[in-house]
Amino acid sequence: MDWLSGAVTLPLIGAALHPLLGATIQKGTAAGARLTITVCVANLVTALIFLLYLNPTGDWQLDGRDWWAVGNGILFFLGQWFSIQSVKSGDLAVHSSALGMKVVVVGFFSMMVGLEPSSWNLVSGVILAVIAVFLVSGGSAEGWRLHRKTVGLTLLACLFFGLNDFLTGWQSREIGAARWLTLMMGTSGFISVCLITMTGQRRSHFFVAMTHPTARACVLGAGVILGVQALLVNLAFSTYSQPTLSNVVYSSRGLMAVGFLYLIGRKSDVRFVRNQTIGAVLMIGALAIVLVF
Repeated sequence: MDWLSGAVTLPLIGAALHPLLGATIQKGTAAGARLTITVCVANLVTALIFLLYLNPTGDWQLDGRDWWAVGNGILFFLGQWFSIQSVKSGDLAVHSSALGMKVVVVGFFSMMVGLEPSSWNLVSGVILAVIAVFLVSGGSAEGWRLHRKTVGLTLLACLFFGLNDFLTGWQSREIGAARWLTLMMGTSGFISVCLITMTGQRRSHFFVAMTHPTARACVLGAGVILGVQALLVNLAFSTYSQPTLSNVVYSSRGLMAVGFLYLIGRKSDVRFVRNQTIGAVLMIGALAIVLVF
């Protein structure tokens, strides 16, 4: 059961951090921190955490598969960019439900190249996980129709995030997980610096976020949480090479969010709670099918 210690446990811990990350970002936004600035700073903090923890060996001259890692960093950043635009354009619940489609992208490419064998339990688990994420986040078919732009942008984010996860699981061992992940997040961090400094307006937004005590604490806190979360999940992808399995487990972040809202006493309408409950049951079923059978 060696896979249980990493391919499952690491993304499960990452999923548990998801509600805390969301609450921190929301508090920072309320304090005046722009979402784009928060994500860019979080990318820089994440890159630093990866560098310090992984401590890759060798020089920084890029060669061969190193460029795959750089390209993967671009995919990661594009996934974040379209995800941000999706959140800005519409309803967060619709965005969250559509984001569950990422596991389908990962599963498709992983099974196509033989990284993970196609099996009825893995395919069934993926399908149940997608439905569960849709329900847990409060999504509806009507909501998807009303928020076509949000759904479209989120599906683009799923494509880039899914390719990123798949490539990490498939190719990272060629140059070593430490080097791959550091180059990947370093590339994302470099793009983030360029984005912050690109215009005077963004530099001004960055200055505002960093000078307001509450906003600064939330932005940096979000960076630390995102960094730890990304490190755990990507270590699972790169070390155990079971990105579909890990993504199904990581999809339980919606279930974690439901539990978090329940613990803090957040009230919702009856229909929303019913959908969340059904989604939570389906998520438990998806995890059971993938892990037990």
